[in-house]
Amino acid sequence: MVAIFFNTRYALHLNEAEVVYDLVQNIDDKAFNSSTILLGDSVCRQFFENRKSEDVYCLCENQSYEVVGNYLLLLSLLKNESNFENLVLVINPITLTLSLNQPYTYNYFVKPFESMLPLLESEEKNYINNTFPSEGIFKYKFSNFELPKAYDIMTLEKKKSYQISELNLKYLNKIDSLARKRKINFKIVSAPLPLSNKEFVVKMRYDKTNVLLSDYYNSITFYPSVDSKDGVHHKEPGKYITENREQLDALLKIKYK
Repeated sequence: MVAIFFNTRYALHLNEAEVVYDLVQNIDDKAFNSSTILLGDSVCRQFFENRKSEDVYCLCENQSYEVVGNYLLLLSLLKNESNFENLVLVINPITLTLSLNQPYTYNYFVKPFESMLPLLESEEKNYINNTFPSEGIFKYKFSNFELPKAYDIMTLEKKKSYQISELNLKYLNKIDSLARKRKINFKIVSAPLPLSNKEFVVKMRYDKTNVLLSDYYNSITFYPSVDSKDGVHHKEPGKYITENREQLDALLKIKYK
């Protein structure tokens, strides 16, 4: 009976990653035809979750699936013949330096995206197969698996690499290439960050001749750290949205074809 329960979606009510499963399922189930689609992390969701109109539709959820997961979500959108002109990826700069090596990578990426993982390149599939446990009999159960030497994005002071990871750069380029092929305008931006992140951002290393990355870096803005509840998220996003609507709107504007 336990095995049966955890193989039904009712079990997701006991799963902390329920929102990611729901996002993957939602995108797989229907087409989205707003002019601009937003993909990205939970900070993106904080500031843009109410944008669900014909102009902008927010499909942001969690940073644990990194650029790789957003690439898979884009494939799913296109498979279902979603019709949109612009794609904006809104993601934290620290996330870009990671490589599917976070505490929640298994529960928030490997398990919810399980049916889509065969669409990744062989290098990533081998890494996942050799690093994480197989699905087992409990499809929707939140796992206690702990990745050795996982990097927690919330512990900024322990971050040593300021280079965008080869993994995220690879899939960022794949998104860009696919968008160009489908004549979709694409850019990557950062949602506003607490000032405590500025030292990390200043030390970031990236190819400055890459327009996509240069525009991304220039999109980063900061607010007083005292207004953040955890060093990443804003403690009063509604208030920030009200006071900075023009700034947030500017993040979503596409300046090129």
